[in-house]
Amino acid sequence: MADADEDVIPRSGPLPEDIDLSEETQDFRFLAAISNEDAKIPKRGEKDFEPHATALQSNTLAASRQAMHNALSFQRVHQPKGYTTATYHPESNMAYAYNPKGPLFARMGQVLPGKEDPLGDDELRGNRLWLLPEEVLYLVERGTLDVRWPADDDDGEDKGLPMSLQGAYAMFIGDEESHGQALTFERYSVYSGLKRMGYTVQRAPSWNSPGPPLRPECYPPPPQRTWQPGFFSINHWWKTWFAGSSDDHDKDQASDQLIQPGLYRNYADIYRRLALIDWYDPTRHLPSEAEAPSTDAGFRVMYHIWKPGSQTFKKSAPGPPDFRIAVVDGRATAVPTLEQLGALMDAVPYAPPKEDGQLYQKVRHGYKNVILAIVDQGVVSYLRIADAGFGHEKLYDRKVKGFGGKRGGGRGGRGRGR
Repeated sequence: MADADEDVIPRSGPLPEDIDLSEETQDFRFLAAISNEDAKIPKRGEKDFEPHATALQSNTLAASRQAMHNALSFQRVHQPKGYTTATYHPESNMAYAYNPKGPLFARMGQVLPGKEDPLGDDELRGNRLWLLPEEVLYLVERGTLDVRWPADDDDGEDKGLPMSLQGAYAMFIGDEESHGQALTFERYSVYSGLKRMGYTVQRAPSWNSPGPPLRPECYPPPPQRTWQPGFFSINHWWKTWFAGSSDDHDKDQASDQLIQPGLYRNYADIYRRLALIDWYDPTRHLPSEAEAPSTDAGFRVMYHIWKPGSQTFKKSAPGPPDFRIAVVDGRATAVPTLEQLGALMDAVPYAPPKEDGQLYQKVRHGYKNVILAIVDQGVVSYLRIADAGFGHEKLYDRKVKGFGGKRGGGRGGRGRGR
């Protein structure tokens, strides 16, 4: 018995997945060598988990702290050839640049028509690219854009004074009263995170309003008729002759017994008779007339997202997005109610899952879906909400593939012994 108990005692250290590298004492001395052109970041080595109060460990820790301090205090410099100069426009809270160069501007910014351009329909309008506040902040953080204040006569420069990153945050974030629900910190956190991962992000029409009226694509299409006047469809005759009448099924459900005694060829017929509770069908919601969206201000679609490298996206004609994201402030917003989620789903276009898709993928995708980006003090968590039709996906109608070949055949098969 003692040997059996000793075998249960774990003799190894903690599992690799239980170790959090962020809690270890990091060695940042390699940062001192990164300034060289041929320097490479070394791989992680063994760390000292417990202090042992030796001079070697103290000197190593002091050198690591000094290397980290030098790395953080290093002045970040961008070459003048690598960024574009833009001018801040206070009335619209945007910035504009002329003929910007670089791959980022292929999916960011827009050339406004003459009636919408704040500077008017002049001869330079076609070369003037307007950038939204979140686009300006993202490009300034990357060092791609140099934003200048509007030039005055006292500045002595044609381009105006340069705007710092701190000044850009002060001007573009939080100024909701002057520009009507402008950019917030939560919205920019979601935008910058998605842009760093390579996604194409654009504002949704419901950015600062409930959005346009609900269009026909927000609802399921009307059912198509499969018969002509004077003739019944083949499915109707098949159900009438071979599947039996629905009156028998109603009588069975009205009686005391759920399953009447009889001969059943498969379990599917039994499960169908057990289906007594009505289920929600997302394919039957047909509007009588055009409805106005009634989405709550805290639960609206803010961004349209396209996957990295999407070939269907064009700045002139973006097309349908791959994802729709609603930004939610985790500290100022409570758990959404059923009415709030219903109004949010009504504003999303109808997109049924593929017929040949797997069961769990179809339920996960749903007939409508939207992603909630919940921001809690800068930490973003994504949650998908789908309008799924569980009643359409019947488990008893699935065709399960076999896990093996013929019974008793081949090596390792399960056959009869002699």
